[in-house]
Amino acid sequence: MISDLVESTTTSVEQLASVCWSEVSESELPVVLRRLEEVSRRVEAISAAGAAEAAGRAERAGRSVSSAATSLGKDLGLTAGQCRARIDAGRREGSPAMEAHRRGRITAGQERAIGEAVAELPEGTPDEAREDLSRHLTGLAQAGASVRALTAAAARELAKADPGRLERLEKMQQKRRELRAHRPGLDGLASMGITAEPRLQALLAAVIARFGGPGQCIAAPADPESGEQAGPEALAADDTRTAGQRAYDALCHVLALGLAVEPGASRGVAAIVVRLTPEQIDAVEAGGPGGLVGTDGGVQLSAGQAVSLAGRRSWFLSALRDGREELRRIDVDRGRVRRLASAIQRLVLYAAHGGCTHPGCEQPAAKCQGHHVTDWSRGGPTTVSNLALVCPVHHGWIGDGPGQWRTVPDPARPGMPRWIPPGTPARAA
Repeated sequence: MISDLVESTTTSVEQLASVCWSEVSESELPVVLRRLEEVSRRVEAISAAGAAEAAGRAERAGRSVSSAATSLGKDLGLTAGQCRARIDAGRREGSPAMEAHRRGRITAGQERAIGEAVAELPEGTPDEAREDLSRHLTGLAQAGASVRALTAAAARELAKADPGRLERLEKMQQKRRELRAHRPGLDGLASMGITAEPRLQALLAAVIARFGGPGQCIAAPADPESGEQAGPEALAADDTRTAGQRAYDALCHVLALGLAVEPGASRGVAAIVVRLTPEQIDAVEAGGPGGLVGTDGGVQLSAGQAVSLAGRRSWFLSALRDGREELRRIDVDRGRVRRLASAIQRLVLYAAHGGCTHPGCEQPAAKCQGHHVTDWSRGGPTTVSNLALVCPVHHGWIGDGPGQWRTVPDPARPGMPRWIPPGTPARAA
């Protein structure tokens, strides 16, 4: 029975492969692509169930799951790790996440992230609580949350379910953190290995965002006749380095800069924005981890680790709480006095939203631009309520053309506009 179904599916796929996409109408194309994506996800889920059955038969025959994954990988042309991931997914049959995957509503990566989060719940957690977590994360996935966003949400839920989890994680991270430098070869290159805990992840993300862009951390050549050096735009246009090479050069730059700073000097080289509540700072001062927080670069770490990043520098502002302190009000908005967002306006947006506001985009704040939700040319003021963080790619999507997106203010969420897809009538927006 199943062989016949697979054979008919293969025939349909072969027919699809011969389709000339240029003949598909513009209105039909997105619908067809969505259906194809849904079918592809459902096939992945069916394949995972089959892999789990193959592993079960191997175990009943006295073989291990690892052996079954290796054998199956050879048959399918996959790695043992890929097969093991499918086996694990197939064994989560019946969970809310797996059911959503079988219906094509979430991807295999989203299902795997949810399954791994549920498996991290403390031993003895009731089945109802496990299902509730799976259902909650599945809802986020179906609403468009990426794997990265799901992992962050899962970390917060796990911290709630297991109050001692963060402290145990920090101890484990401190034990396992490591930098290994191997002996250089005859070519002069030495490989290095890093097991990085969240603080180093946050520092590296900030350094790469600040100094790892095209044209940065390279010498500016001078014109042989005029002696003038090339500008930033020309350097970026001529930069042929890979992203990995730019990150490497950024790290070298910051290490050299750090060595050049005199002891005791407070010379910042990259900004890391972390939002902390007064209650979290109190918890850290009391010796606890203080709960989970996120940096503007998307790194999850405990409040205690965030405070330790500041060292002796004053990176925290006092907060008004229960009327015990006064906050000096800072006027961050100056209306239409200037077109470009000020540094403090950008900082407010960084702290409020962390990165690009386009749905599903994960570009951190350091790589974003300030966008006028109501365009400056149409009277839109340069105020926090009319500004939004947008990465360069999605900034280029905004316009009045038929294939462009529009943004409109959301009074309930300043700095987080509503994104209107192309073709949406004005009355529907």
